[in-house]
Amino acid sequence: MKIGSNERARNAFIIQNTCLTRPFLCPEIRLHLVTDACRLWYATQPDLEKIGLEDPYWGFCWAGGQALSRFILDHPEWVAGKRVLDFGAGCGIEAVAASMAGAEHLLASDIDPMAAAAIKLNAGANSVAIETTILDLVGDPLQDFDVVLAGDMFFDPAFAGKVLSWFQDLAARGIKILLGDPSRGNLHEAPLQPLAVYQAPADVDIAGKHLQKTTVYTVTELSPAARETVD
Repeated sequence: MKIGSNERARNAFIIQNTCLTRPFLCPEIRLHLVTDACRLWYATQPDLEKIGLEDPYWGFCWAGGQALSRFILDHPEWVAGKRVLDFGAGCGIEAVAASMAGAEHLLASDIDPMAAAAIKLNAGANSVAIETTILDLVGDPLQDFDVVLAGDMFFDPAFAGKVLSWFQDLAARGIKILLGDPSRGNLHEAPLQPLAVYQAPADVDIAGKHLQKTTVYTVTELSPAARETVD
């Protein structure tokens, strides 16, 4: 049976195929995640195609997102009282953490409607308010935001380059950018300042049996001479 296209059907599917779980690095947060107690954990690609589901990345709490969320919870001054965008939000853990840390307004963006549904459910599970959008915001000037969060978004070299170029433009206009990345290898040319290092669970590891070095960065503004070189 295919997943319905309406919000109620998506919510029902997520609730039926996930467990409320506390992420390894952020036990104060509860998320609807796919664990080994869920049927979806064992689904093959043909199984997903049969029910009309894209890869359920929104059902996992990736290393970069966990590390970035831990940093926000421990350093609320980065987001407190600010207008915050959680870009490529997935399960929305960064948005939840930012809300807990006192952000004034939160928008979680993800082009997958299933992710948007999961984010709303996760917001409810933590009694926080988060708006969502499925619009592709890459290149948007984001005039209504002070801070952008991006956890574990740099798994593809081409996409990483496109997003980092956009982030550098945003940073040049005074928007703070915070990234979380478990050394996926696509940030080497970006102007980044490391802020903290964590040992976060590797990809779909729920219990923290396999930890990997994960760094939280802020994007620094390129000097005019450096920007001319890049251009």
